[in-house]
Amino acid sequence: MEIQIYEPGEDSFLLADEVKKHAKGKVLEIGCGSGILSDTAASLKKVKSVIAVDINPHVIKYMKHKDKSRLKFRKKITVVKSDLFSNVKEKFDTIIFNPPYLPEDEREPDDWLKKAITGGKKGWEIIERFLERLPDHLNKDGIVLLLFSSLTNKKKVDDLISGRVFDYKQLAMKKLDFEQLFVYSLKKSKLLHELEKKKLTNIKKIATGWRGIVYEAKQGKKKIAIKVQKEAGGPNRIKNEVDTLKILNKNKIGPKFLFSDSNFFAMEFVHGQMILDYVRTHDKPQIKKVLKEVLRQCYVMDKLMINKEEMHHPIKHIIINDRTKLIDFERCRKTISPKNVTQFAQFLSSTNFLIILRNKGFAINPDKMRRQARVYKGNMNEKTLEKLYKEIK
Repeated sequence: MEIQIYEPGEDSFLLADEVKKHAKGKVLEIGCGSGILSDTAASLKKVKSVIAVDINPHVIKYMKHKDKSRLKFRKKITVVKSDLFSNVKEKFDTIIFNPPYLPEDEREPDDWLKKAITGGKKGWEIIERFLERLPDHLNKDGIVLLLFSSLTNKKKVDDLISGRVFDYKQLAMKKLDFEQLFVYSLKKSKLLHELEKKKLTNIKKIATGWRGIVYEAKQGKKKIAIKVQKEAGGPNRIKNEVDTLKILNKNKIGPKFLFSDSNFFAMEFVHGQMILDYVRTHDKPQIKKVLKEVLRQCYVMDKLMINKEEMHHPIKHIIINDRTKLIDFERCRKTISPKNVTQFAQFLSSTNFLIILRNKGFAINPDKMRRQARVYKGNMNEKTLEKLYKEIK
């Protein structure tokens, strides 16, 4: 065996034990190296075929010249040169991956052996790339057998897997002198199945809140956002936000609603800057226009008797690009005493935000702003709103 090929070690043998138990049907091995795992899979009666891929040309040459006559099961194996899934088109029942999982050591020579063990600067980057394309190549009831090390950062790997909407469990663990090895099984989650039925691809978690999780996804070539209710979020949170968003969309407020299911809904993905970043990077006239637009949208919600609840601290609820968008309406409720305008006026007159605004040339008087907000509260109309506008100076 050439020195440029990763030779089987403790990790290979640990993963091979799980391959014997779980591999089935059409099998793909990513990063096949010496071929020990492809051989293990191909030797099983429940395995129909194996595609063994690797980016290393030395591996491809070695695998293609293995003696197939002595071990007939090797006739099941097809060898393909591929960078992860780059030259793979099919879907599989089992995908096996013993990835490069060690953090980069710059002292090592930059050769194929280093590439076989180095998972990136922090060790998990190749696993991240693998997970990005994985849903496109795993059958509905397929299984992934993935090995990694404690040196890879177990919590980070867990987050990467769940962030791509996969369920996972630990199948095996082995303690070595300086690390622990883990073997996981991954399967598509119920949510991932539901989203794939909607023809969504490239699904990735981007935010987690108290009540919901937000994912980005592709619908054709268009990026959209998916909001999923957490179990503890209350039975009507999704329905409440969907109903609210439909009303607000008619008034040109919020991201465009697209479709919904019992525990999630899809909406336009809003690109842009959060309000604090926007204020720090734009001039006074641009900022003033945005602040007045937020007040206007708050006024519309007040007239609709919908209270957003979070406008006194809306730093994650306002996104600005060519338009100003309010987002996140899960806490909205109907009320006879809405407080959107007064809450945003409270934010405008808060000490920390005033410091940022003053650095941009604003001279807002917080006492006058609060006093005018009280006048507005007693008589919510365009005239009292206009007076609030004038306090933004």
